[in-house]
This record gives sequence, structure tokens and C-alpha cells, in this order.
Amino acid sequence: MTSFQRLLRLCSGAAAGFSLAAGAARAEEPREAGTEPPVLVELFLSQACSMCPPAAALFPEIAARDDVVALSWHIDYWNMTSSPNGSWTDPYSHSAFTKRQKRYNMNIRHKSSIYTPQVIVGGGAETVGGKKEKINALIAAAPRTGATVSSSLSQGGMLFEIGESENGGNAYLVTFKARTSTRITSGANAGKIFEEVNVVTGIRPLGVVRKRGGEIWVEKPGDTEHCALIIQEPGQNRVIAAAYCPG
Repeated sequence: MTSFQRLLRLCSGAAAGFSLAAGAARAEEPREAGTEPPVLVELFLSQACSMCPPAAALFPEIAARDDVVALSWHIDYWNMTSSPNGSWTDPYSHSAFTKRQKRYNMNIRHKSSIYTPQVIVGGGAETVGGKKEKINALIAAAPRTGATVSSSLSQGGMLFEIGESENGGNAYLVTFKARTSTRITSGANAGKIFEEVNVVTGIRPLGVVRKRGGEIWVEKPGDTEHCALIIQEPGQNRVIAAAYCPG
């Protein structure tokens, strides 16, 4: 099965082995009083985009922060471009990721146009992907009023316990590769090596989390992949909660 076939399988329908029930909120890990939940930081980029290498180089620093959940989505519209060195098809790109970026731009910028590299913070703010100071400022300003998430390994899978939130939202499991290294052999970035972190490989809907919170049990991904839970208001609006998967 190709990576794209696997991605399409992940994106279709709700997950088998999903359960949701009311439950008490606990933090993802033992936290000191007053510690706030992490902010979701999403980078949209392409290995075929000549402006993207600085953003790709910066993102590991952002991802290393303990107050964020960081995910890198590779879009596909740069695959169609050409340069004196020909074109490059980003091996991690997919139209579903482009669709996610388009929705954000309609929600936040109220525009159908999109650009790379772009960073989305908390589902509600955006900036250019290589602007470190601006990204840090958006993380600092992001609301920390969403649900808390506690996670653990349970019955051969993963159990997420989600606290209360103002509105509830849709839950998704995002799979990603923790580290990738890609030597670019053609296109605008020919000769460069992309050393990246948290490169998304798939997204799967898990169902609805109500305002009162609840529990989600889901199977662990394969040994070569990591994952994160996202809970987001309908219409891909504000991110209510984000947490890396346990162990």
C-alpha cells in the first residue's frame, strides 16, 4: 500500500475502536497549579517552495517547546511549478492538507488565496512561517482556556481523558513522522536537504467531544509513526485542545 493510499484510508470515516463517554479532566502529564495546556502550532509548507527552507529550519526550535504541539503539513500546489532545475514532487504533500490550509485562510484572513510558508497558531491566528518573533508572540497571546487532556496507554491502545470546554468540538487523530531527512534533487530547492520534524502523514476523524468532556480510546499507530490528538470547533475554527499521544 502506498503512503497516499494509506492516507486516504486514514481520512475516511470514523475510527474503529472509538469510544466517547463523560469523564473527569486531568492534565496530559502531572502539572503544577496554574500550568496552562499547550497551543497547537501548524506549519504549512512545501519542499518545492523556494521560500520554505528557512521555515523548515526554524520549526524544530518551535517544536522543542514544551508549551506547544507542533505539526508540519506539506501542501501539494507547489508540485505543479517548474524552475530551471525542473520540478519537485514533495513526497509528504497531499491535497487534504492543502484543503486544511485553504479553510484556515477563509476563516482567519477571509481570503481564498493561500501562501507558503504559513504558520497557524491555535486555529485562529496566522503569520509567515519563517518569522520567529511573530510566531513566538502569537503563541504567547494564544488563549489557554481550552480543555485539558490526559493520556495513557490502555488495553493495547491509547486513552485520552478530556476536560470541560466552552463549546466542545470535533476530535481528530493526526499521525506524523518525528524526523525526516529529504535530499532535494530537482526543482527550486535542488541540492538542499530538508531536515524536518513532526511531518504529518495522515488525519483521521474520531467523533464529537461534548462540552462536558469525555474519553476517547483509539488504537496506536505503527511503530514508525507518532501521533497527536486535536479537538477543534466545528468549521475548523478555534482549537479547543491538542496533545501528543502517550509513549
